[in-house]
Amino acid sequence: MKDSILIDKLNSILTNCQFRELTEPEVENIENIISHFDSLNNYTQVVLSEALEIKKNQQISFLLLLSMTFSYKSTKSPQNETRFSEYELIGIATLKKDYGRVLIRPETIADKINNLFLSTDIDFDFNKDFSKKYYVVANDETKVRNCISNSFLETIRGFNDLEIELDGHILMVRLRQQFTQENGEIITNFLTAINDGYN
Repeated sequence: MKDSILIDKLNSILTNCQFRELTEPEVENIENIISHFDSLNNYTQVVLSEALEIKKNQQISFLLLLSMTFSYKSTKSPQNETRFSEYELIGIATLKKDYGRVLIRPETIADKINNLFLSTDIDFDFNKDFSKKYYVVANDETKVRNCISNSFLETIRGFNDLEIELDGHILMVRLRQQFTQENGEIITNFLTAINDGYN
């Protein structure tokens, strides 16, 4: 897949954004940034295949196409290990506030059950609808409560199935789905919305 194909597709859909392929030094910087995210460290190998800059209203974010390899080991004897690879799009944005380390993802039934016995999920009284739908954990709950705004939560809630990981000022967003043009559009729209002052 050529970078120009991805750029052309997104340009034709998202005419209010500008897309640019990153230079080699910029790619190295992005690779360093994404290496700090816990959810990507669970893979056997993560390779950055394509990296685009998204520019809208002078705000910059990034759309990355990753080749992600993971292993599955059979429980039966002999324990054969099988490797799988898939392509996934993720987005990166720089936020104005430092949120610490935070994970925000759709809440599962297992999360709700676990929360009955061990309360780890952060709920927000000012947005109960968000708290019903999303599971939020952080290394510093006070910092998150002081930084997060209702408009930030509403922006997240406006997009289905997003998983967000925050590392200080850096936000990573993903859908945990195979690469599609539609996923690129969803992630780009979320990044530009967050960069329009909701962070």
